[in-house]
Amino acid sequence: MLEPPFPPDEAARLAELHRLHVLDTLAEERFDRITRTAQRMFGVPIALISLIDANRQWFKSRQGITDSQTPRRESFCAHAILQDGPLVITDATADPRFADNPNVTGPLQVRAYAGQQLHGRGGARLGTLCLIDSKRREFSADDLAALRDLAAWAELELNIYSIEQATLVAREKEEKLQAILDNAGDGIVTLSAEGAIETFNVAAWAMFGGSVEVIGQSVFDWVAPESRDAVLAAFTGGDIAPGSEGSVRREVACLRADGSTFPAEIVVTRLRNPKPGWTLIVRDASERKRVEKMKNEFISTVSHELRTPLTSVRGSLGLVLGGAVGEVPAQARSLLDIAAKNCDRLVRLINDMLDIEKIESGHMRLEMAPQQLLPLAKQAIATTESFAQQFRVQLRLQAEAVDARVMGDADRLTQVLVNLLSNAAKFSPEGGGVDVGLAWADASQSRVRMTVADRGAGIPPELADKLFGRFVQGDASDARAKPGTGLGLAISKAIVERLGGRIGFEPREGGGTAFFVDLPALPRPGAPAARQASVLVCEDDPDIARLVTMLLERGGLHAEVAGSAAEARKKLASQAWRAMTLDIGLPGEDGLSLLRWVRSQPATADLPVVVLSASDRPDGASAAAFGAMDWLAKPIDEDRLLSAIRQAMRGAKRERPALLHVEDDPDLRRVVAAMVGPGCDTVAASTLDEARRQLALRAFDLILLDLQLPDGNASELLASLPPPNTATPVVIFSGTETGAPLAAQVRSALVKSRTPADELLALLNRLIGRREQHNPAP
Repeated sequence: MLEPPFPPDEAARLAELHRLHVLDTLAEERFDRITRTAQRMFGVPIALISLIDANRQWFKSRQGITDSQTPRRESFCAHAILQDGPLVITDATADPRFADNPNVTGPLQVRAYAGQQLHGRGGARLGTLCLIDSKRREFSADDLAALRDLAAWAELELNIYSIEQATLVAREKEEKLQAILDNAGDGIVTLSAEGAIETFNVAAWAMFGGSVEVIGQSVFDWVAPESRDAVLAAFTGGDIAPGSEGSVRREVACLRADGSTFPAEIVVTRLRNPKPGWTLIVRDASERKRVEKMKNEFISTVSHELRTPLTSVRGSLGLVLGGAVGEVPAQARSLLDIAAKNCDRLVRLINDMLDIEKIESGHMRLEMAPQQLLPLAKQAIATTESFAQQFRVQLRLQAEAVDARVMGDADRLTQVLVNLLSNAAKFSPEGGGVDVGLAWADASQSRVRMTVADRGAGIPPELADKLFGRFVQGDASDARAKPGTGLGLAISKAIVERLGGRIGFEPREGGGTAFFVDLPALPRPGAPAARQASVLVCEDDPDIARLVTMLLERGGLHAEVAGSAAEARKKLASQAWRAMTLDIGLPGEDGLSLLRWVRSQPATADLPVVVLSASDRPDGASAAAFGAMDWLAKPIDEDRLLSAIRQAMRGAKRERPALLHVEDDPDLRRVVAAMVGPGCDTVAASTLDEARRQLALRAFDLILLDLQLPDGNASELLASLPPPNTATPVVIFSGTETGAPLAAQVRSALVKSRTPADELLALLNRLIGRREQHNPAP
């Protein structure tokens, strides 16, 4: 039995179904009249009005059966809502989707089925009016026309269901919303599409000293002159894609009625329904700014007034303990040791607070350069060894990736390791050990993992989600016995993320905790950059397999071939794949059987699959009905294949294609975002550092690259594209000519001044697997 997949709009579909408030209600004559009419008109034993809920099909009206609901996975109607137009099955025993369905093999003995979709007001397919027969049956065109008419009748009844109840619910929601608005601490303002004030709540009234006379006036009357450009950019800039709903946050200066200004945080949100407009949420930031100023003044005082005397104190203690003034009595030495250790604690606290301030203000500088990790790990262990000895803890290094290199700041990487090592030593049992590991994080050696593992008591569950916050101790119950600033992990997380990496922890088998840091690895000297196998080509014809592989690699993807279902199972079990192409006519086991196995395995249940077959898919059945994202008939068209694979790799939710635009010119970024339009998720990166971070965080369908950036030449990115972007196509769009060696590494190299907008748009659309659009120039 082929279980029906969820439709792409499942969340919205369920929301629309639940808004009807019809599920689990009593039988009603107005619905039963429809199913009785259908039963008599077509002479079938069973007629149903079936609604597909999350895990069941529920019958609002039923003739011929007693059950009020059945499992969704066994439902014919759950297949019907995956397509437009009626689902007709003339003989279920001959259909591979239903031949072994319990409703076919069990007491119902379903043979023939015809289901016409029932739509909600929003267009979602909520269920069906369906006919079921226990013998094989053909349905004529006149039969299906009559079924459509009856379904339209059922749709009408569904969508006018309980108008009074819907009105009551709407009135209650409106009253609750008004109460929330009236009591909200933030100012909430609604604006027309032109930016004129339409409504505002009590908090906005108090904030701006408003009156009813401001209705219809421009919102810019509430904005200080020096911030009007920033607010205008929030409304008209590229931060919110044209034609879409979205929000942008800004810090601006606002004007009170008396002409005084105050700092404010604003969130501008574009609204499209029920009519175009905007909402503006305003928060008075005066108190936050005052507290921040006090904090910054305090940190400045700490920096200038405490570091100097502490340095003197620490230096003097060191001289005394070193015998500069003669031999120190044993009793005095123990007291001086205590003073020296606590002086060091104060210095560490001050340094950590200064680091946090730099991180929050964006002033932390990173000296980026290729770094060998093994020497840094050894240096961090040497730095921490004396600290660990006071807990009688031994530090052990186990390095597998001995030649691993990353792009990073040596001092900051050492700081991260020292923080992790110090914590592990503190929380390890006396006489225990801390294991430091250096290994490849994946088979492609594109990421490297550093681990610091202890045998302590572990992380309490209540601290797991906030462990990397500021002033959080790893073991709150033992905070006095294990002193520390509580800032080390927060600083480490900020540093690692700035380097395009990830930091986390996991319980250690046998007790304890293993902290890990994953970083994008640089290619080893003399070795080609590792490539990530992306697409599995399941095809028994070697010539066609070779052709498909070549087409995929021309599209910037890497592919491997499985010549049979058995080989495909082995390859699918051995590693992760981003997509698979599948020939239906495989030797030994047909492709549909393999596809059912793929969907039954947790590791591959969501793997995007595109069918490549010598025959067209069955009439009336969509690719989704077989568990595939698309069905392409041979001979293979290159553009259609690449488009189908890229769309499949975006997932079953039909996500928008994602474009990373690495460009430091904000005007050009807005122009390109407007060109590709709201159908593409355009992410901007103005520096190499930001580009590396974005590339490590998510997969993109295309990278558009300007070479000259404030912090270096963007060609550095090509040498170490991290997963999941190792196979992402790159287009250089620069102000100067690209040299031949560099141009050979990318899909296309364009010069800005020589490339018409329509030519650039056509190239972008082709490479992201989208049909060409013609958006007006901004």
